[in-house]
Amino acid sequence: SEVTGVEIHKPFVEKPVDADDHNVHIYYPQSAGGGAKKLFRKIGNRSSEFHPDVNEVRREGSFIYEEFVETQGTDVKMYTVGPDYGHAEARKSPAVDGKVMRNADGKEVRFPVILSLREKEIARRIVLVFKQQVCGFDLL
Repeated sequence: SEVTGVEIHKPFVEKPVDADDHNVHIYYPQSAGGGAKKLFRKIGNRSSEFHPDVNEVRREGSFIYEEFVETQGTDVKMYTVGPDYGHAEARKSPAVDGKVMRNADGKEVRFPVILSLREKEIARRIVLVFKQQVCGFDLL
């Protein structure tokens, strides 16, 4: 695929520029069977669906394109409050099978993650550079 004159190769992630829009697509190469995984805000116990016939990027709207990074099925979410406090949790990636793991109380299963000094420094820099006192992002 080509985006504003730049060629990008599958697999890649297509994220809406609007941070409130959680309709993220992951496009896979034909060598892996093609298709796209559509991620969305959780609906019940679902957070994504695979569409084998979707191979073209969306043409309506504004998007950010990123390399798809394989994470062995786990996402690490980092949350910060100011530059000196951060908390990280791991959860099953929605890219795995789209099924949300929940505990007996119906809450999504997450596990605390102990961050390295390097990861804490990266989080600190993100808070300072983006001037966001409260923010969340993924660690890959």
